[in-house]
Amino acid sequence: MTDAAILAIDTSSMTASVAVYAGQVLAETTWHSGRRHSAELLRAIDDTLVRAQVEKTALKAIAVAAGPGSYSGLRVGISTGMAMALALEIGVVQVPTLETIAWPQQTRCDSHQSIRAAIDVGRGRFATACFRGGGGVEQESEIESFGLADLLELSSDEGSLLAVDLEPWVRADIERQYGSKIALSGPAASARRAGFLAELASMKIDRGELVGDGAVEPIYLRT
Repeated sequence: MTDAAILAIDTSSMTASVAVYAGQVLAETTWHSGRRHSAELLRAIDDTLVRAQVEKTALKAIAVAAGPGSYSGLRVGISTGMAMALALEIGVVQVPTLETIAWPQQTRCDSHQSIRAAIDVGRGRFATACFRGGGGVEQESEIESFGLADLLELSSDEGSLLAVDLEPWVRADIERQYGSKIALSGPAASARRAGFLAELASMKIDRGELVGDGAVEPIYLRT
């Protein structure tokens, strides 16, 4: 993978994350932003660059989470990334949010178990897709929208590892009701980290998948 510095931005949901990556994660900031992305993102970017000891002018590309996720959250992250890329005259690479969720789960399941990545898109709905686990991730199903109860039943029926960021009380309720019927990834493993986004982006850059003219196409899902 390339050693060029990448700035990764993920504001797909109330959890936001920023990372600087150059063959490894140099610095990363992940926090519960709620609906404060527009007020907090630029400061988080600046702070993360300082900790990574990377100047903006040294960046070679900007990676953004392309969704699905919160409409307003995605808009802030993508518009910020595109504006920075335009000002710095560098490329943008977009990574589907569900792919970023699924990527770190591959070490937690064997090659015969699928990974069901999901993200809250509002109004009680979750965007989700199934990925093949073990030695990399490959999307095996279309992105669909389900309520939480239906998402849990689907994951239970297919025996997949469910990776979804949930409030602690919701997670506790699921574990109490379903027990071993649901293979639920842990809270820290389910939180999206921009370091994984950057790692995937680096691979896409090596394959020549930079977005032409900085035109990112967000993945929105009707709720």
